[in-house]
Amino acid sequence: MTNLTTQNGMLSIESKNIFTILKKWLYTEQDIVFRELISNACDAIEKLSTLNTGDPVVQLEKGKILVKLDRDQKTLTIGDNGIGMSREEVHKYINQIAFSGASEFINKNNNAGKNTIIGHFGVGFYSSFMLADHVALETKSYQEEESAVRWDCMSDMSYQMEYCQKTEVGTEVMLYLEDSSPYLEKPGLVLDIIKKYFIFSKTPIYFDAPGYDQVLVNDPAPIWRLPKELVNEEAMNSFYKEFFQDVSAPMFWLQFGSVDIGVRGILFFRDTKNGTEELDGTIKVYNRGVYVGENIPELIPKFVNLQSGIIECDHLPLVVSRSTLREEDRQEGTMELIYECLSQEVTIAFHDMFENHRDQYEANWPNLNAFVKYGVLQDKIFASVMTRKVIFMDILGNYQTIQEYADTVAAAAHPDTIYYSSDALEQAHYIEIFKRCKLNALLFDHVIDQPFMRKYEVARPNLKFIRIDSNIESLFLGYMNPGDDAKAGILKDKISRALGDRLHSMTIKITNLEQESISTLIINDEKSRRMADMLEIYGFLNPTDVSLREIQAKSTLLINMNNDIIRYLLGASDEIAIRIVMNQLFDLALMSQQALKPEDVESFITRSESLLASAIGHEFHR
Repeated sequence: MTNLTTQNGMLSIESKNIFTILKKWLYTEQDIVFRELISNACDAIEKLSTLNTGDPVVQLEKGKILVKLDRDQKTLTIGDNGIGMSREEVHKYINQIAFSGASEFINKNNNAGKNTIIGHFGVGFYSSFMLADHVALETKSYQEEESAVRWDCMSDMSYQMEYCQKTEVGTEVMLYLEDSSPYLEKPGLVLDIIKKYFIFSKTPIYFDAPGYDQVLVNDPAPIWRLPKELVNEEAMNSFYKEFFQDVSAPMFWLQFGSVDIGVRGILFFRDTKNGTEELDGTIKVYNRGVYVGENIPELIPKFVNLQSGIIECDHLPLVVSRSTLREEDRQEGTMELIYECLSQEVTIAFHDMFENHRDQYEANWPNLNAFVKYGVLQDKIFASVMTRKVIFMDILGNYQTIQEYADTVAAAAHPDTIYYSSDALEQAHYIEIFKRCKLNALLFDHVIDQPFMRKYEVARPNLKFIRIDSNIESLFLGYMNPGDDAKAGILKDKISRALGDRLHSMTIKITNLEQESISTLIINDEKSRRMADMLEIYGFLNPTDVSLREIQAKSTLLINMNNDIIRYLLGASDEIAIRIVMNQLFDLALMSQQALKPEDVESFITRSESLLASAIGHEFHR
């Protein structure tokens, strides 16, 4: 062994104290210290393993990392049995390259912002001074002829390097904690940080501290990395519920991977209780098993973020903040490839489910509804395949795609027209009319259905979407017999007098419908009604202002002369009776659209009681 010699020196900085910068400017979270030092330990173990590929250069033990907290000595030690360093390497990589390179970069880019600085020239090692005023390093190279080295550095930038008695290959970094360090009183904080960043690290990590006897922190072989054929459903469900803190098991999951771009992972499609629970999910991103962030927009399509999952990348070009890309790395295309990979994997899985497992697709639809439609609206890859595979419940209780419905309607002599209901409760009267007429309509009752419909109309301009209370008189085969025009004129005058100002700008249309049970309907021009809906959404139209909505929606009161009540009105001469009956029919028509004004409710109740009294033999209350 070479005679022990000591090298003393000062790490010089021309214009800035680098430790002050690291402690107060570059790093905003002390978690970074653990992430950087343990990441370095993982790298050291991986480098030694790589060197040993082929002809062994050293007798290898299984790689492991030990994080030890000594409360009496007030030290935190991160040790590994990796490749180690010689004295020359310590001087080169710790004293010279890392430090001088970092200081040069900081001086050059002082105004560039912290995310452009971190991640260059090994600055991460010096994050140790966030927790300690004194940092020591003991290391022994894998090369047998090299002696072990100890390096000590104080926060005043003075350092000392000498040989030491370390016998095992590897490196230990010792942080001499300040008395006020919270980790001395609460060692569990360290354990939680290690779990956060290294729960899936491939290298076993142990934690030794008061109350913790070298406990294994991470899971080097998590279940989501297993081949699909080896996955146990019960175990996967348990993993999901524990890891994502969800009381419900996922509906299903999708494992994916691409060797070409070095990405793998799993997506869990969550049970959102038919969309009543929070839709946003959590997708955690790891770089070779080390946590780097979650829901990173450059990596993950927006619609995929509605689910929860894990993505692991081998070549993720991130800076130390781990959620920000270095600008020079954006142009390499890695992020775009990962983004497209996720879109493609989800698209393929949903296409297969629709084509080959339609029962499962429909059973899961209440939870997948918003996810699939949002994906179509947001992602071109997904939309190119899944637009025509979106399904809707119809008013008869069956699921259909728009094209499947259109094919059925075409057979019923109403081609290229999609009738829909936007609210099954508000439009219940019209739904029942459709059913009586043996007609069908789709339920577009989710908030995302309207933008989806507009996108579909652009893609298929030959199709017309008509709400069941709009432009529907042609469905009921309205017709006029010879002589009906004169009757219609008389009837229109009576209705106008009976309703008076209540009609506002609403027009009256009189016809004969085959369905005798229909007396009156309020119908709206589809395009105008959509405009009224949009004005209401953006606050330009008060939803309680029924008369203004009628004007905007171009509402029409449809009168069926083939109905017994209307025929009574046509032949009646009692103006009071006509007024009572017509106002009652008008209120019922308004109620079918949830459009009865509050000030008209009392009149409706009083009139209804009068009609009931008449039905049991009493005269009208005049």
